[in-house]
Amino acid sequence: MFIAFLTFLIYHLVSINDKIRNYSNFQTTINELKILDSEFDNLLSNKATFINYDSVTKKVDLFYSKLDNISSNKLYNEFGHYLEYITNTLNHQWFEKHQHIERFKSHNASIVGSLNYLIELTKTVKNRYLYNEYEDIYLLDGIINNLFKLFINVDLDEDTAITDRINLEMLQNKYLSPEFHFLYLRYNSTIQDTARLIQIKEEFSSVDIKTTLEELENLINLTYNSNINSQKNMAFIFFIISSILLIVLISSYLKSLKIKKELSAFRYAVENSDNSIVITDKNRNITYANEAFENITGYKREEIMGKNPSILKSGKMPSEFYNNMNNILNKGEKWHGEFINVNKNGEVYYETASITPIMEDNQITGYLAIKLNVTDYIREQEKVEFLAFHDSLTLLPNRRSLEHEMEKALKYAIRNNSFLAIFFIDLDGFKTINDALGHDVGDLLLKEVALRFRQSLRPYDEVFRIGGDEFAVLIKSNNNNDDLGQIANKLITIANKPIIIKKHTLHVGCSIGIAQYPKDGSDFVTLLKHSDTAMYKAKQDGKNMFHFYDANLSSTVHTRLNIEQALAIALDNNEFYMVYQPKYNLKDHTAISIEALIRWESASLGNVEPKDFIYIAEETTLINKIGFFVFKKACEDFAILKKKLTTLQMITINISPIQLTNKNFVNELLKITKKTKIPTSSIGLEITESNIMKNIDEVCKVLKELREHGFKIIIDDFGTGYSSMSYLQKLPIDTLKIDKSFVDDLNTTTNNTTIIKAIVAISKSFGYTTVAEGIERAEQEEFLLNLEVDYGQGFLFSKPKRVTEL
Repeated sequence: MFIAFLTFLIYHLVSINDKIRNYSNFQTTINELKILDSEFDNLLSNKATFINYDSVTKKVDLFYSKLDNISSNKLYNEFGHYLEYITNTLNHQWFEKHQHIERFKSHNASIVGSLNYLIELTKTVKNRYLYNEYEDIYLLDGIINNLFKLFINVDLDEDTAITDRINLEMLQNKYLSPEFHFLYLRYNSTIQDTARLIQIKEEFSSVDIKTTLEELENLINLTYNSNINSQKNMAFIFFIISSILLIVLISSYLKSLKIKKELSAFRYAVENSDNSIVITDKNRNITYANEAFENITGYKREEIMGKNPSILKSGKMPSEFYNNMNNILNKGEKWHGEFINVNKNGEVYYETASITPIMEDNQITGYLAIKLNVTDYIREQEKVEFLAFHDSLTLLPNRRSLEHEMEKALKYAIRNNSFLAIFFIDLDGFKTINDALGHDVGDLLLKEVALRFRQSLRPYDEVFRIGGDEFAVLIKSNNNNDDLGQIANKLITIANKPIIIKKHTLHVGCSIGIAQYPKDGSDFVTLLKHSDTAMYKAKQDGKNMFHFYDANLSSTVHTRLNIEQALAIALDNNEFYMVYQPKYNLKDHTAISIEALIRWESASLGNVEPKDFIYIAEETTLINKIGFFVFKKACEDFAILKKKLTTLQMITINISPIQLTNKNFVNELLKITKKTKIPTSSIGLEITESNIMKNIDEVCKVLKELREHGFKIIIDDFGTGYSSMSYLQKLPIDTLKIDKSFVDDLNTTTNNTTIIKAIVAISKSFGYTTVAEGIERAEQEEFLLNLEVDYGQGFLFSKPKRVTEL
């Protein structure tokens, strides 16, 4: 009986190990299929670069082989007919995707051949027929250049494509040569092939193998977990049945727990993968490494267990790289990047890595790293030098490269008594977008802005990325402030153009500081510091502009620093207070609402104007705390003022676009209104037109949510921004507030009259009310009344006052 029981127990335990092994193989195959599928997706996003078709063919064969592995796995029969249905679907999807790959290879090769032919034919045409026809040469080069842009996925509008075709046909008719005729025919066929290639990519993307693989993986995990639970119960029964097998059962049970724990941690890893796989605990100490890790690093597992992966550091990566990586991982986010490491023998090798935090109960318990050895490729491409002098995201030269180039340029300028300038550029509004939409969108935006800057500069000027949203431009051999101003304005215009990313229409601007050699400094550090100082002045003056450095700016920066330091403790020290300015009906002079305005009496700085500290609060994110203080205090005071001024219907409160990116913003406002018992319908929220347009889509979502809760939405400084009628239709607006600049010097002959009439007409057509601010004279009030403006605000009626003064 004992022997039979022991035999049965051993058989049972062996069966468990066998199933675990089979499950691991099954899981390995699925993950390898995911990797291959991702590589095929990357293939079809290749932008006219060299494609190794032999490698593609090998991967196709490997994919078929892995599909066969799934069907031949011993666990295949345990999952029922549904698994067979999923694998049939997977086979069908792969067959369809394979066909798209073959079509892509064929069309891509055809287009590349056509482009090469067009280049040679264009050279022939220019040499034979366009020898001194510079305008026609320029036109022909532009047509061919646009064709190349179309092939490498550079967006071209439809009018440009049509114009190019017409111009090419015109050139053909003008010169009536066989070469021009062949050029025209091949151009049209290449356009058609490019359209087919785009269609193939779209059809390829519609085949979702990834979802099918995840469905297959979920089925396997579900069945496997069910089997494991059953085996655990049986093992526990065995433990109870016989005290004679106590030692054996305890050993087996502990082994089972260990296997389960390892399997839970290794669920994303593939033991037999060619990729190096490492798991660490939450303190970043290694708890697991696979065989590939041993082969690549030269360390045995027992040598590295409990050690930090930093033993592999080569010293060739900047500390900022690791700081950025750690910041992302500490947030529980996935990180992708490249390492330059050193193995046990001191040999440098390169890896691309994906590191994923392992989460349990919303807490980080460890990290999973999957790394691919790319040493051969990096060495071929001289990646070491590239990473040292270029930003990995935008591919622009980095700060180190800037310093290197500046030193060379300064030496040249000293020898030749010439000039140079450096632009320090900081993006306006980037942090708001990055916080609201995430790092992925922020990274894509930075890449697009970098591309625009690079394309807009002269060939001998250079652009660098020197920080998160900071860029620098090195201008050589230029001593004319007007020329520098034109370049700066061009960069600002480029940055201000809308950027569409993942269906979001985004708006950023840029502030530029300019320092020149020799008048502003004679070394890299001084010139960069002075251009940074000038940039801060541009931000202080309203952002989205440029400013030249002068010696007085250093005191301006010092003043800003003092304000920033004092602002950090102002709220805790109760240094803020509120004043209120009524808005009144122009017809009967009854006060119908009041606007809440913040004031700051600093213990160290004295009275600080809102224009001098609000923008700093926005840049340092203190605006969120200050904003909630303003809203709460305004609601409390409104309850008092309603008893004093019985005609009051509403209080209006200014909000910053930064507040709208706060996920808790709406809920916090609702909590305050509930606590102060002020109905949301009695509260108007004012936001400037220009701030809305910087991030129209995301701002619109939050404003709609606020309006659904009953808040009134007021567009402040209307007419000073660049709203279109289509945006006004989308925005949830109740009132348009006419900017003070249009009310100043108002009379029947100024353009301001026409503008105000237009604003009133727009307002009435959409059902909005209008408020004119800055009314200081009776004739202004009368004129606005005649223009049918609804309400007014200004010193003529009342200055801003404290609650006790109203």
